Amino acid sequence: MTYITELPIPEKRRLEEIAFGSVGQSLEEGMYMARALLQAIEQKPVEYKVVSPFGDVTLRDQECEARMYQGMPMWKVTPLYSGPVVSEQTAREHVRREHAEWSQATFGNVGPVGPLKHLSKEALEAAAEPGDLSEWADMQFLLWDAQRRAGITDEQIVQAMIKKLAVNKTRNWPEPKDGEPRLHIKGGESRLLADERALFDAWLATDYEPDRSGMTTESDETAFIAILWHVWQARAALAGSS
Repeated sequence: MTYITELPIPEKRRLEEIAFGSVGQSLEEGMYMARALLQAIEQKPVEYKVVSPFGDVTLRDQECEARMYQGMPMWKVTPLYSGPVVSEQTAREHVRREHAEWSQATFGNVGPVGPLKHLSKEALEAAAEPGDLSEWADMQFLLWDAQRRAGITDEQIVQAMIKKLAVNKTRNWPEPKDGEPRLHIKGGESRLLADERALFDAWLATDYEPDRSGMTTESDETAFIAILWHVWQARAALAGSS
């Protein structure tokens, strides 16, 4: 196991900025040590190295004894920490806070609706290029931003998710279809909705001609087909009510 000896630790916020390259300390060695120290703030020592006039000794899980030696003249006690590893959660929270500060300074004190509308656009772009991690990053930023601006806490979302998952488990769902959204089936409409989707898919396969002019993107085409499906359902609903 590798140990990092305890060093003078600067303010935690400053240490995070150094560890993740937000300030000029971009040298690999500087980031290495900053991340090790950041972990040390959150940890308890795993061992204590004791240097005395009578020799050296290592204490494991003996914090009280180590503290006793710290007060003795000519004895030196050094806490040892395992590391250096910065947890995924620590990195995530750092990025989240950095984004919140930047967004607030850039866009001001606005509500959550704007970020949510932007999120719908980014979701379509991610659907067109699901392997593009930058699109996933954009969606996460916008979701965080909308949540913060709405004043909703992580705990509130977790509780809502628990309740909604229980509801979703009781609902009926259509057969899986790759690349298409699956909306839950409402009551007696299940067979009708499934039939309408089958008719719509058949129409797409035989009669629909996508734009091949090169002036539209794949995400534009995906969005247009989604709109067509909503129009199709509205047509079917009107026909059924007449």
